[in-house]
Amino acid sequence: MTARFSLLNALLLLSSLLLQPKGIHGGFREGFSSKVGNEAKNKMKDEAGALNGMTREMFLMKDKEWELQPVDFSCIKNLKLRRHCQKFLNRPVHMKLSARKGKYGLRAQGQSQSGKRLRGFWRQTTPSAKGEDLLKIGYDEAVKQRLTSVEFEIQLPPVSKKSRKLPTVIYSIVVEPGSMNPKAIVPRGAGTVRILPDGHGDGEDVNTLTIGKAFVTQPMRSGIVDPGWAKGRLVFRKGRPTGVV
Repeated sequence: MTARFSLLNALLLLSSLLLQPKGIHGGFREGFSSKVGNEAKNKMKDEAGALNGMTREMFLMKDKEWELQPVDFSCIKNLKLRRHCQKFLNRPVHMKLSARKGKYGLRAQGQSQSGKRLRGFWRQTTPSAKGEDLLKIGYDEAVKQRLTSVEFEIQLPPVSKKSRKLPTVIYSIVVEPGSMNPKAIVPRGAGTVRILPDGHGDGEDVNTLTIGKAFVTQPMRSGIVDPGWAKGRLVFRKGRPTGVV
């Protein structure tokens, strides 16, 4: 009688465990495991980026598409080189960033408006100004020294068929986290543009020309303002240059 009673209790206990709802234990276990899995994936991504020499800013930038805006090459005295640069950079160039290592940083690929693909690189640089020079420069320049600087490099084809030198155009911009989205990275103002007419070369002394400033932006979709509505209203044009909306 005692053995039969204990067997019956064991069956009742087993059935109650099998029929128990998953709302408490099952749901907690599933949520906990998914949270741990996401944290592990994010940690693996961060470690992979660190191994490739990527900082947090670069890690947040790599999945976005960037546009290198046109540059004024009128200061280049070499007419052949000037026309060659204007041929590829007279319109915005789209840049797709990669996490793969290259010879001059991480790899990137540029594409011009005509569909021409250009080899590129991108990398982070350290501020060049020293602490004692902060009192001699402007406010904006002093703030930029506290932020991260990133370089976008585009290698153009040779100027002539007989040459193997690749003219290189480098955009150097300062980036900072977004004010509303902490995971957003935005450029702070225009960046400095310089050109290496003969490419990087093998020696330490590289011929470098400072061209001026240009912007690095992200492609934006059309705005919410209806062009047909805004085109004929002077109140919308007040303080804005004329042109296509």
